[in-house]
Amino acid sequence: MQTRLSPSNFDENVAWDAEPKENAHVSRLSPFDVLMLLDERPGYPMCFFVETHLSGDLSLHRLRNAIEDATQRHPRLRSCAQYSTHGWQWSLSNQTPQIVQLEHTPNKESEAIAFRPFNIRQEPGIRFVVIPESKQQWSIILQVHHSACDGLGALDFLGDIWSLYHGSQPSDFQTHSRTNNIQTHSENDGHQNIKGDHQHTRETIAFATFRPSSITSSNSAKNIPHGRKPFQSFTLPATTVKSLRKRASQSGATTNDIIVAASFLAIHKWNSRQGKAGKRIRITMPVNLRPPRERQPASNQIGYAFLDRRPGQLRDPPEVIKSIAEASRWIQHSGAAGMFLVVLGAFLKCTWLLRLITQIPTCFSTAVVSNLGNIQSRMRAKVPKVDGCDQPGGLSITNISAVPPVRPGTALSMCITAYGGQLTVTTMTDSSQLTPSDSVELTDLLQSQIEHLAL
Repeated sequence: MQTRLSPSNFDENVAWDAEPKENAHVSRLSPFDVLMLLDERPGYPMCFFVETHLSGDLSLHRLRNAIEDATQRHPRLRSCAQYSTHGWQWSLSNQTPQIVQLEHTPNKESEAIAFRPFNIRQEPGIRFVVIPESKQQWSIILQVHHSACDGLGALDFLGDIWSLYHGSQPSDFQTHSRTNNIQTHSENDGHQNIKGDHQHTRETIAFATFRPSSITSSNSAKNIPHGRKPFQSFTLPATTVKSLRKRASQSGATTNDIIVAASFLAIHKWNSRQGKAGKRIRITMPVNLRPPRERQPASNQIGYAFLDRRPGQLRDPPEVIKSIAEASRWIQHSGAAGMFLVVLGAFLKCTWLLRLITQIPTCFSTAVVSNLGNIQSRMRAKVPKVDGCDQPGGLSITNISAVPPVRPGTALSMCITAYGGQLTVTTMTDSSQLTPSDSVELTDLLQSQIEHLAL
């Protein structure tokens, strides 16, 4: 198996111990929070986006009240990050969340201001941008600094907002014992533990010696219409989604495995078109570390897993799907993604070293592929549903999508979301590395590759 994971020799129990606890990180930044803070630099604001599409008569006054009330339940989303003798800490701010309303007519200057980076040391790391798309059709984009929370935390926050907008009380927070979700080993499992340790050692060596490459630009200067948002999305046809699920079942995989495989194949095909077929590819996958059914104030509760492939391993699509399915099962069983936090915590003892590593001008990962799963089950908004869509306060939420940030060398980020029977893929590219036409054509190639694997 050619999976490459974050280096660690610890077992799964340590991974859970490394997770930030809510009662601690209300005031103190976790190692992951600090990483997102230090990894920020000009041109790379470390923000992710969650876009909600709505139809109906939107009340901005009602929305503002719901946002302000919901923010009271999520301390990090109304806090600034400040450094003291005790390290990085969250400090509650009196500032209310920004709500920026754009005009119906596109305007580059106003859009640049709306999506500007945060100064997380002086202002909370959330902002709402409201875009009227047509008569009673709206797009509301939640922009979040990744040091404040992850995508799932943002969905909990949005669930509270739409519950309050509707006039309902948000779902209660629930904490479940993490020890119930840790696989324990008996004395008779010694052989399995040794085997697992050897696997971790092999993966650690492979991770350290693998050198991924960034995506090659075509240097195309085609005239692409100006996009109002820093990302783009496509929703797969229902027939394609049905075919994907059938293909996944036949392959012993998941739809996520197939889309990750399509990402590898699309990037490899893109590089080949630019005469760079020999480039190695690493995909970073955020992994949720929350226990099942837990609901807490928004925070970062994720680790990272890494998948590496050489060009020679991408010649046979069915084999690519199979290997990624095997890798996904290994990631879940081994707790490898949680090990990332253990290693990160060790680096945090020398903040200067972590800062130095984040500033090294090298490619750590070719792309990021995230999957937020079923959005409605993540939000848990207390609102009625009609035809599978949430209906808060006379509105209809027709779709929700999201995308993680990019960083130097990692020119492509993408996210998979499921809402109301729809499967949407959203992409964002590094504008300093890929041209606007590159972004459009690479996204089109990704969609084509997904549809091809669904056949």
